[in-house]
Amino acid sequence: MLLWLDNLVQKIISKNSFVLIFIFCAVFFAYGNILVGDFVFDDNIFIENNIQIRSLSNTEVIYQSSTTAGSGLTNDNFYRPNQQFIYAILYSFGGLNSFFFHLVPILFHILNGFLIFLLFIRLGISRQASFLAMLLFLLHPVLTQAVSYISGLSEPLVASTILGSLLVFIEILKDVDQKKFHKLLGLGALIFTIGLMSKESQVVALPLMVIIFIFKWSNINQSEIKNKREKILRACVFIGTLTILFLIYLYARINFLNFTGVIGLTGELNSYTTSIWVRLSTFIHILPEYFKMMLFPWHLYYEKPYVAYGSLLSFQSAFGILIIISGFFAGFYSILKKSGKVFLGVAWFFTALIPVSGIIPINSMYLEHWLYIPMIGFIFMLAHWFEERGVRTRGIITFILLGILILFSFRIIARNIEWGNPVKFYQRELKYTQTSARIYTNLGLEQAKRGDCVSAVPNYKKAIELNDSYPQSHHNLARCHEAMGNVEESVNEYLKALSIEPNPDRSV
Repeated sequence: MLLWLDNLVQKIISKNSFVLIFIFCAVFFAYGNILVGDFVFDDNIFIENNIQIRSLSNTEVIYQSSTTAGSGLTNDNFYRPNQQFIYAILYSFGGLNSFFFHLVPILFHILNGFLIFLLFIRLGISRQASFLAMLLFLLHPVLTQAVSYISGLSEPLVASTILGSLLVFIEILKDVDQKKFHKLLGLGALIFTIGLMSKESQVVALPLMVIIFIFKWSNINQSEIKNKREKILRACVFIGTLTILFLIYLYARINFLNFTGVIGLTGELNSYTTSIWVRLSTFIHILPEYFKMMLFPWHLYYEKPYVAYGSLLSFQSAFGILIIISGFFAGFYSILKKSGKVFLGVAWFFTALIPVSGIIPINSMYLEHWLYIPMIGFIFMLAHWFEERGVRTRGIITFILLGILILFSFRIIARNIEWGNPVKFYQRELKYTQTSARIYTNLGLEQAKRGDCVSAVPNYKKAIELNDSYPQSHHNLARCHEAMGNVEESVNEYLKALSIEPNPDRSV
C-alpha cells in the first residue's frame, strides 16, 4: 500500500503540469461548493453597495480613495485598490454574480500553492516534500477565511506577489549575466509595486529576502565563494531598489492616501490602540491561539475576542514567550549546524506576523486569514522535518497526511456552507460570541431581507442593547416594525435613529 502510494505521488510530481492538474482538482473538490454561495459580512460594503466598482471608468478614483469610499464610509483607512479594481472588472461582465467573485480567490489560492511548490524546491526541499507541503497549505481549513470570504481577497492577492518577488530574488542569486540581472530587477520591482497596491503586508517580502539570503549563505558551497562579493552586491541592489519603492509608497500613504488622518488602520482610541506595550503584550498572549488554529482547525469563526492584555503574568502569555524563545534558539542552532531550514521557517513565520503584531494599531486582535502568509513558514519547517525521516517513516507520514487532508477537505466543505449562507454564518458566529452588536445587526438584516422580520426584531434589539451608538440599528428595527404593521413602535425607532444622526441619508 505504501509503495503504491509513493509511486502515485512520484508520478504526479514528475511534471509541473501534472502538479497543476492535481491541485486544480483537489482545491475545487474542497472549495467548489462556495461558488454558489452568497455575499456575506463586509461584502455588502466592498461590493454590493460600492458604487466605485460599478464602472471601469472609476479606476482612477479607486486608486485614489479608501477601500470603502464607494459605499460612503469616511472612517476607513484601508487601501486595497487592486482588490477593488478586480471587483470592477468582475462587475463589468457579470454584475453582482457572486459565482465569479468567489472564483477569483480560489484561482489565486491555487496559484499561491503552485508558487509555494516552486519556492520550496528552490530552497532545497525535495519535490515530494514540497508537493505534500503545498497540499497542506491549499487544504488547511484555517485558510477558508481568506479564500471563501470574498472580501478576504487581498490576502491571497498579496501572497502571490510576495511569493513572486521571492522567486525573482532567488533567481538573481544565481550566476546570471548583467543583462538578465537588470531584467530580473525590473520584473521584481514591478511585482513588488503591484503587491503594495494589494496590501501593505507586501513589505514583508523585504525582510523575507534577507532571511532567504542568510539561509542561502549558510549553505554556500566552497566553489561559490569566488562569487560571494558579486552576489552580495546584487542582493543589496535588488533589496535596496524595492526598499526605495516601499519608502515612496509609505510617503504617499501617509501624506496623500491617508483617509483618516491617523497612522494605522483604525482611528478608535482605547487602551489597545494608544499603547504599544499593550498591543505587543496582547500579541504575545494570543500567539498560542495561532498554533491552536493551525493544529486543531475545528472551531473556526470570524469575530475574535477584542480583549487587550497589558500584562504578561498569565499562563498563556508565558506560553507565548516560550514559543518565541524556543523559535529563536531553534533557528539560531540550525544556522550553526549549517542547515538553516529551521531558521528560515521560524523567521518566515514571525516576520509575516509583524504587520498584525500590534506594532501599528489595527482594528482586530487576531484573525484566521492573518495566518495565510505566516503559515508558509510553519509548513516549510514541517517539510524539512519530513525530509529528515527515513524512507519507510516518510511513507507512513504520507499515508497519514493524505488521510488528514481528506478530512480537512470535508471540513472546508462544511465551513463553506456557512460562508455561503449569511444566516447560517451569523448564527454560527453567535455560538462563539454573544457580545458583538454588528453580528446581531447583520443577522437581523439578512433575516429581514428574506421577509422574516419576526426573527429579525429580537436581533436588532439585542444589537441596540449591546451598543446603542448606531442609527442604523434603530432605522432597520423601525423598518421591520413598519413591515409588521407596528406603527407606533416604528415611529419611535425612526425618531431614535434621527436623534443619533439627524441626517437621514447616513442612517440607512
